[in-house]
Formats: sequence, structure tokens, C-alpha cells
Amino acid sequence: MNNILSIIAALVVGFSAMPAYAGSHANPCNPCAMKQVVNPCNPCAIKKPVNPCAMNPCATKKQVNPCAINPCSMKAPANPCAMNPCASGQNTPIRPKAFDNFREAAVAGEKLWNDESLGRSGMSCASCHSDYELLNLGKNQNFPHYVSMVDDVVSLDQMINYCMLNPMKGKQFEKNSKELTAMGAYYRAYRMQYMREHRR
Repeated sequence: MNNILSIIAALVVGFSAMPAYAGSHANPCNPCAMKQVVNPCNPCAIKKPVNPCAMNPCATKKQVNPCAINPCSMKAPANPCAMNPCASGQNTPIRPKAFDNFREAAVAGEKLWNDESLGRSGMSCASCHSDYELLNLGKNQNFPHYVSMVDDVVSLDQMINYCMLNPMKGKQFEKNSKELTAMGAYYRAYRMQYMREHRR
């Protein structure tokens, strides 16, 4: 009996003398059993704050750069100046149609050029301007230009009407009349004939 008690006592003493392991207090000699404390001297063990400079800009939602927009891909607004008003089909005529071509207008103008009944003076355009006289065609001037008899810069239509009112003592032609168009057409044909005959 005393031997059994001695054995039990020896075992109790022996167990109490054994070192503590897992489940007991951590053994400072066993690094694996220790709850590791972050070493402030080890930068790899420190939880790093987010570096805003290290963020991937490609992963962020980019703001639209207005300077990067391709103007060629934008739908251009309609340009009112680029619209063709002649294609609208709503044209207002200046007069009923008078001629089909230039020659027809020039032939009608030649008859008026020689018509003494257009005014009360008994003169026609040909009375002063036969054989290209008093037209200064040698100067090769286009209308409008300065005319000394009128003492002004006038268009061809204005010059024709000046002659109708003054030398011929008649009435001036309406600005959109077929007669004024015909007289202008004949003057052009008359001048072109002069240029052909006096070509150097």
C-alpha cells in the first residue's frame, strides 16, 4: 500500500515538473506557440495604408475629357446658310416668262433700239449710237461705271432709262420688264460685235 502511494506521489510530482505546452500558457522558448506580436521594425508585417499614388488609374472610372472628344464624330448642327433656297420649289417669279434664250432677247432688243416711237423726240437709240458712236466701247468698261453725261456711276439699266427720259423724251422701262431685259441683251450683243470687229 505504501508502495502504491509512493508511485502515485512520484507521478504527481513528475507531471507537475513537466513544461507547459499548447493549451497552457505560451512557452516563450517556442516561437511557434507564441501569438506573434507585430514587430514595428518589420515593414512587411505592418498593414500599409492605401497609397493613392499606387492606385491603377486605368481601373478608375475616368472623367470625360471634353478636349478628347472627336469633333468629326459629333453630329453637326444644320447650317442654315448651306441650305439651297432654290430647291424649295416655292420661288416667287419677278415677272411672267419673257424669253427662252439670250438670242431671242437680243433680237427683241434690236427692234427697240431702232424704234423712234418710244419717245416724243422722234429719235431712237440708233440715232446717237449708230456705228458704235458715243458708247465709249473702246474703253472696254463694264457697267456699273461713271458716265460723264449722267455725272454719276450707273448700271446699264439705269443708263438705258436715263436715255429714255432725256434724249428720247419717253418713259422709263419698269425694272423687271421684258423691254429693259431686251435692251440690255442687245447692248451686250452690240458690244460683243464691236469687240470682234476691233480685235487686235
